[in-house]
Amino acid sequence: MPAVVRSTPRLEPMPRTREWTVALTVFMGLLAATPAGSQSAATAGLTASELARLNAGDVVVKTEPYTTADGTRAASAKAYSVINKPLESVWAVMLDYRKFQEFMPRLEKVAVLAQTRDTMKVTETLSVPLSTLSYTVDLTFEPIRRRVSWKLDKSKPHDIADTVGVWEFLPYPPNRTLVHYTTFVDTGLSIPKALENYLVQSDLPEVLLSLKRRTESDGAWKKELPVAGDSPGTAKALTGSVSGR
Repeated sequence: MPAVVRSTPRLEPMPRTREWTVALTVFMGLLAATPAGSQSAATAGLTASELARLNAGDVVVKTEPYTTADGTRAASAKAYSVINKPLESVWAVMLDYRKFQEFMPRLEKVAVLAQTRDTMKVTETLSVPLSTLSYTVDLTFEPIRRRVSWKLDKSKPHDIADTVGVWEFLPYPPNRTLVHYTTFVDTGLSIPKALENYLVQSDLPEVLLSLKRRTESDGAWKKELPVAGDSPGTAKALTGSVSGR
């Protein structure tokens, strides 16, 4: 379990109901630590039923919620999915990180501040009810291990307390890709258990499903921009359907 180092969010005080809404939104919207390994290692801990769901095209999510010393609820989440494209296709989508705002739920803008061959420093802006939230993360790309990890740059202005995580990709027969996503998020706000459960059952899978849609459409799928009456972050296909959904 990663250590929690909290900073004070720069959001103005808000009503408790809105705090919960923003906390839930931040947790879901943050994009992704575990060492790379074999296919069996990546799916270790999954039950036979969960493996069946995974192979049927579902996203499997497992969380470990806990409360920090000051009473803030945080969580570590692991999510798994199978993309019906070879590993190289998924990796190409990850390398095109500047375009994540086109398909990732709630992600409104990605601004690249610095870039080397294997690293990027980006400021991400999330759409939340009645507002937006921003934070800067340092991304590390490991092409040999097919991993992308991130951590919060606390030297930059940020509206959350902490986040670290990893996207990991492994070949999965026949000619598919297993996605293993691990993230830890501390929003700096208290998240009720009911909202946390909603995250697990609904919002978090959309992150992996959005990557799946984007990859299986050969980079063509985009989320719809929200319109009046839509729930924040809802992603709908503009170009075709995705198998397994």
